[in-house]
Amino acid sequence: MNKNQLIDTIETKLGIDYLGFLEEIGDPEKYIGSKYLPSKAEHDYDWVYHIFDNTVAMAKMMARGDAETPIVGGPAVKKVAGSVAPFGQKFEVNKTVLNKIFNPRNDSELKSNLRRILDQSARNVRSAQARREWLRFQVLSKGSITLQDRNENNVISVDFGLPDNHKIDSTALEGDPWDGASPKPLSDLINACDIYYETNDEMPDEILLRKAQAKQITGSAEVASEFSDNATRISLGEVNDYLAELGYPAIKVHDVKVNTEGANGRPTNSEYLIPDNRVVLVKKAGGQEIKDTGRLVMGPVAENDFKPGIFTTMYEEFDPMRYWHFMKVEMWPAVYNPQYILFMDVQA
Repeated sequence: MNKNQLIDTIETKLGIDYLGFLEEIGDPEKYIGSKYLPSKAEHDYDWVYHIFDNTVAMAKMMARGDAETPIVGGPAVKKVAGSVAPFGQKFEVNKTVLNKIFNPRNDSELKSNLRRILDQSARNVRSAQARREWLRFQVLSKGSITLQDRNENNVISVDFGLPDNHKIDSTALEGDPWDGASPKPLSDLINACDIYYETNDEMPDEILLRKAQAKQITGSAEVASEFSDNATRISLGEVNDYLAELGYPAIKVHDVKVNTEGANGRPTNSEYLIPDNRVVLVKKAGGQEIKDTGRLVMGPVAENDFKPGIFTTMYEEFDPMRYWHFMKVEMWPAVYNPQYILFMDVQA
């Protein structure tokens, strides 16, 4: 049974369109990065070169072995950029499952194992979606992207050029670090928003942080003193109401993580999208690209007739006979206005 016969069997027995099913898999609701860096389809095969050549926010880009010297100039940037954008993975179809498809004892067993094949293909799509969300939050929560190989060697580092005063260190806080004796988290948030406003002449739309930082805010003596003489903890809703009255954005808890590859190439590691002890100020995307933070550009995939998007399929190899799930996607952030991002570290 070749790839097409296997897909035909899935479509016939399960009554679905294989590629159509995979294309309709939406991002999980917990992925919110598209609010700030929406996706954009690009059909020009040189799309990634244009990002690095034309995006003024691209401050520097460094390849492995050249960690001190930024890569500049068209040819050098294009050489590295062309190897950055493609992301993909493949994994072998389980031989036990294939045997039960090739030699089913009954129709029920055949359908059950065809669904397992379909679920494995969907896993490839989920993996690409997780990588896309990871790319977005590397921009939003770090202002840079560093890609590593399986030995944790930096393959490439890209700095998107956030203003220096939009990267607030814990030593610059109004009070102690938030795990210290006398923190002033409310003052720190207001100060960060004021810096953002001074740069952009507008407030950020949201303040994103982890649950641990939300607890530090609501349990701080500074916050309690603003609302009550004897309270020890104030609700986050009350804090947000207070901020809104003063014209500041609401705090949104975002404790989401994605799985990343471990040393064995499997998704055994996990990484939070917002680093520990970091607060992030962001702007929601509007209708005009040039007035937004940027876009997550989806480039054309050669294996998919040069159409952009997440491409997933199956293929076979001979000698020995094997079947593979295959996923390929080309994507990279284009950051037009890095000043719309500000982050603050609240602990050392």
